[in-house]
Amino acid sequence: MTMPTFTSFFPTPAKVNLGLKIVRRRADGYHDLYTVMEPISLADTIYCEFRSAPKDSFSVQCPQLGNLDSDSNLVTRAARLMAGLARKYGRERVGSWNFFLDKRVPSGAGLGGGSSNAAGIIKLLDKFYKLNLNAAELVGVATAIGADVPFFLNPELSLVEGIGDRITPLGISRQRYYLLIKPPFAIDTPWAYASLKATLQERPYDYDIEQFKRASTTEYYALENDFENSVMDRYPLLKEIKRWLMDSSGGLGALMSGSGSVIYAIYSDLESATLGEIAARSQFDGSGCLFYLARNLNTFS
Repeated sequence: MTMPTFTSFFPTPAKVNLGLKIVRRRADGYHDLYTVMEPISLADTIYCEFRSAPKDSFSVQCPQLGNLDSDSNLVTRAARLMAGLARKYGRERVGSWNFFLDKRVPSGAGLGGGSSNAAGIIKLLDKFYKLNLNAAELVGVATAIGADVPFFLNPELSLVEGIGDRITPLGISRQRYYLLIKPPFAIDTPWAYASLKATLQERPYDYDIEQFKRASTTEYYALENDFENSVMDRYPLLKEIKRWLMDSSGGLGALMSGSGSVIYAIYSDLESATLGEIAARSQFDGSGCLFYLARNLNTFS
């Protein structure tokens, strides 16, 4: 086997939705969103190898995901798309890409792990093939893969609208720590959209965005997610977790992230978050839940 001619590795962060409104269902079947996203320190790591070869090939391995399908995984989808652009623009380097994914962000959790992986590959291969795509072109590539992918091209506290393609950075935010509780099941995103019980209206989302930048360490957050009603009706454990987090001491708010299944609580300091995790592990012992502590990120490079 030939030695790799290029190697790289990098982290790809998760995100939480600090509020999520489904504004309307579009004629093309997609939905316009209005959501605030924030990157957090929980992250996967991607290791990449490229070897010159007679033809292109793409593979991905992940020890945490035994049934991983390389053809449908967002990592290889992003790589194939970027390799196709390289051919289109005469920048092709024929060879085999091998990706090794150290998965720490749980799947089917509403944390955008797969989307973040894809965005990392888009940025890496843009440099590798010397495509030098501008911001709008990168967003176009990312949107073709998934609604959360554009946010992860430059992850920072942002208002995200449309089908994930309109992103407005909100500036440096106050410090937040998160306790993430992942139940022993994933949520199917297409099902979550099909089961929405929110009334879809073509109107702006009346939501206090400034609350995420104010300096107060005791202000309780006002958080909303249009997916919660239908998802929690089907999965009562999520409702139980959120109710417990809302009633527990030290937290400043709780919400389901994305279409689920993670429920998170926000804390102003690490000590409160750690005490919250200890109490949650005791409360939900034997439930099969997983627990993660993370902090928000102002930048992630």
